[in-house]
Amino acid sequence: MTPGTLLRLLCVDDREEDAELEQLSLSRAGYRVEAARVASEDQLAEALEGHEWDVALLDYTLPGWDCRAALRQLLAARPALPVISVAGTIGEETAVEMLKLGAADYVAKDNLTRLPFVVGRALESASDHRARLSAESALRASENRYRRMVETAAEGILVVDEQFVITFCNLRMVNMLGYGAGELVGRRLSDLHVAADAEFRTDEEARRRAGESSQYQRRFLRADGSELWVNVSASPIFDDDGSFAGSLAMVADISEQRDAEGRLKQALTGTVAAMGALVEMRDPYTAGHERRTAELVVAMADRLGLDRETVETLDLTARMHDIGQIAVPAEILTRPGRLSQNEFTLVKAHPQVAYEILSSIDFGRPIAEVILQHHERLDGSGYPNGISGDDLLLEARILAVADVVEAMSSHRPYRPALGVEAALAEVAAGAGRLYDPAVVEACQQVFAAGFVFEG
Repeated sequence: MTPGTLLRLLCVDDREEDAELEQLSLSRAGYRVEAARVASEDQLAEALEGHEWDVALLDYTLPGWDCRAALRQLLAARPALPVISVAGTIGEETAVEMLKLGAADYVAKDNLTRLPFVVGRALESASDHRARLSAESALRASENRYRRMVETAAEGILVVDEQFVITFCNLRMVNMLGYGAGELVGRRLSDLHVAADAEFRTDEEARRRAGESSQYQRRFLRADGSELWVNVSASPIFDDDGSFAGSLAMVADISEQRDAEGRLKQALTGTVAAMGALVEMRDPYTAGHERRTAELVVAMADRLGLDRETVETLDLTARMHDIGQIAVPAEILTRPGRLSQNEFTLVKAHPQVAYEILSSIDFGRPIAEVILQHHERLDGSGYPNGISGDDLLLEARILAVADVVEAMSSHRPYRPALGVEAALAEVAAGAGRLYDPAVVEACQQVFAAGFVFEG
C-alpha cells in the first residue's frame, strides 16, 4: 500500500467509538480514510445507494439487527465488496460461519493492530477478483464476437481434426450443402468430395500434414447428391507441441461464377469458330486447316503433359491463328503459282495483323501473343519480328510445329499434299535449329500412337 492511499470505508457498527478506533488504526497504517458509519438496515441501504466503497467493516454484535442479515444485504448490493467481520471476541466457530456466509476475513476488536493487514489483504484479493472477472467478461465478449463472426460469415467454415473428421462447421457451410444442423459434424472431409477426387484428396491431406496451405476449386457433394463448385482455402492447425491437429478451411460457393465462365467460354468458342469460318470462306483451299491444326496441338500438348488451361489456350489459338489473312487479297491466297516478293511480304504480315485485331480483346490468356509468334523460329529466322530462343512462348513453339505439319500434309493451290511422313521429316530436320526438339518429339510420338487428322 502506498502511503496516503484513499480508503473509502463503510463501518456497520452501533458504537461510534468503535468505528473511530477502526478508522484510527487504518489511518496510522498510512491510509487516507473517508468513512461513514451505519447502524440499521435503512441506513445501510441508503449508504449503499449511489456510493462507492472499498471495504466494509461489519460488527458481529448489532443490537436489534442480525449481522448475518446485514452481511447478506451488503453482498446482495455489492457482490465484489470485501466485507470484514469485526467482533469483541471471536471464536473459530464464529469466524468460520461468517466466512462461509461470504465475509472476506475477520478481526477481533481487541487486536485492531491486525486490521490494516487484513484490510490490505482483502483489498488485494478483491482487486484480483475484479481483474479475473474483467478478464472472464472480456473472454466471453471475445468468444461471442468470434461466434457471431463465424456464424454470420459469408463463407462456409470447416474445421477438421488430425484424421480429417469434421469437428465444426458454421451455419453457412451447413446451408450451402443442404444439411441439417449438426449433420456434418462427425463426417470425414473426403465424404464431401466427388469420387473422382480421391487421389486429389489424399494429396491435399498430405500437404496439410506437411504444414502447407493451399487454395483450390473442386466439386463438393450436397446432401441430396447434387454437385456444387466451391473455392476452398485450407490451412493446417498445430497444437502447442507442434503436432498436426487438423485443418481450417474457408469454403465459398462459386457455382454461379463457374456457370458464367461456362457461358463465356461457349461465346468465346463461337466467336473463334466464326473467325475461322471467315478465313476459310476467303481461302477455300485451306478450308479446315485451322481446325485440323487445333486437333494436332491439343494432342501434342497432352503428350507434353501441359495443364488443362494451357491446352485450352492452344486449342482456341490454333482455331484462329490465320485470322490475319483477311488482310491478304484473296487472289494471292488462292494463286496456284509462286508469289512475288511483294506478295509474299503481304502474306508474312498476317501474324502482325492478327495480333492487332486480337490484342484489344481480353481473353485472359496470351492468345494474341502466341499467334504473333507462330511463324517465328528458334534461330531468329522467322517472322514478323525475328525473335528467337527463350523469347518464344512454349505455346507458339507448339503451334509452329503443328502448323507446318498440317500445311505440308494438305493440298495447297501451288502444290499437292506432301503427306504426313514428309511433314514429320521436315520438322525433324529443323529440330534444335528452327523448332523446339521436345515439341518435335511430342509431335512424332502423337503420330506414332495413331493420331490422324479428321476430315
